[in-house]
Amino acid sequence: MFSDLVQSYARATGRALAMGFTRVGLILGVLLSAVSAQAAWQDPLNTPALLTQRAHQTLLLDVVRADRRLVAVGSHGHIVYSDDDGLTWAQARVPVSVTLTAVYFPSGDYGWAVGHDGVILHSSDAGKTWVKQFDGYQANTAIVAAATKSKQRAKDRLEAAEAAGDDVAIEEAEMALETATYGLQDAQYDQSTGSTKPFLDVWFYDAKRGYAVGAYGMFFYTLDGGTTWEDVSSRLPNPDRLHLNAISMVGPRSLAMIGEMGMILRSDDLGQSWHSMDSPYEGSLFGLIAAGDKQIMFGLRGHVFSSVDGGISWDEKATGSEQTLLSGTIGRKHTLLVGNGGSVVIFDAQMQNPKASILEGRKAFAAVAEASDGNFIIVGEAGVKRLNAAGELIDQSISMAAGDF
Repeated sequence: MFSDLVQSYARATGRALAMGFTRVGLILGVLLSAVSAQAAWQDPLNTPALLTQRAHQTLLLDVVRADRRLVAVGSHGHIVYSDDDGLTWAQARVPVSVTLTAVYFPSGDYGWAVGHDGVILHSSDAGKTWVKQFDGYQANTAIVAAATKSKQRAKDRLEAAEAAGDDVAIEEAEMALETATYGLQDAQYDQSTGSTKPFLDVWFYDAKRGYAVGAYGMFFYTLDGGTTWEDVSSRLPNPDRLHLNAISMVGPRSLAMIGEMGMILRSDDLGQSWHSMDSPYEGSLFGLIAAGDKQIMFGLRGHVFSSVDGGISWDEKATGSEQTLLSGTIGRKHTLLVGNGGSVVIFDAQMQNPKASILEGRKAFAAVAEASDGNFIIVGEAGVKRLNAAGELIDQSISMAAGDF
């Protein structure tokens, strides 16, 4: 039923959610609204995640390494962590119950998680406990403020052009003012509807500097570890406010973002300025991973592209699969990608010899991380699963740690 609901919504929107899963995109907002209509509504941004012995079996949307620890995030504000390569898990204390879509640790102790309703969480103890730093109400206020400034700058530009009597400059300034006016109106409308837009990915350079990206071009920056967040979407050449699905470092000072309609944005100054890149694909891209001199991106219908020049040029890689790919990791010996319908694609260290398979149950998998023992941890609709280095399911019990409840 979950897949049917997602596919129905995807056909209606015709946007990046067409993959049928997309870290549940904006879908769970609709589903949660239907549930809350039957009971007294509590704002999930102010409702702590419920502790449960089945948190590792619920919908999880991202998993990463924090040194040797594994940390996974997902629905209902669930965050779980494991110190034994994914065999047993403990549930973290989380102050919200919104769906969490992504998590990132620039170091073993300091991590950030993002999700629905514009939430940003922070942990300073390797994922055991979390605090809320930011949410969609604050995001809307910041976006309106930035749009108001943008409109004023456009007005000033038009006045200067009129004073100079430059017809070409006047026409350009009028167009800029019209765009800025529409942008402010959109921001004010979004603010009136509440904290609705999700963040879809998060990346930090160190314990101070980081970015959160998301639906409808949301792009926020912090330089103080998340104490304050600034709307910097004006830095991006993204006038249509396309969804930003992933951000990753692709060079010593270079970042790349991918999103809807094959969009690739690149920065060579750690995100201060951005430009559009030619894309090898017109469909939506959902994942971007990098390690060493290797960069890989992927998306709809099993399309995979690799680069060895910092994401300047991309070569398509055959996968043997047409299943949408949502996440991946570059391991020590293999690169593993996962996605819809239980799909797994594994490449060797040279990004050759792809092997595509469908795991039993055909559940969608949203993320993968390599454990310290060389096996892989995958998460998705069926919670946590373990794969061996060949991409095969390990028939081994996974449980919550005893004594945590």
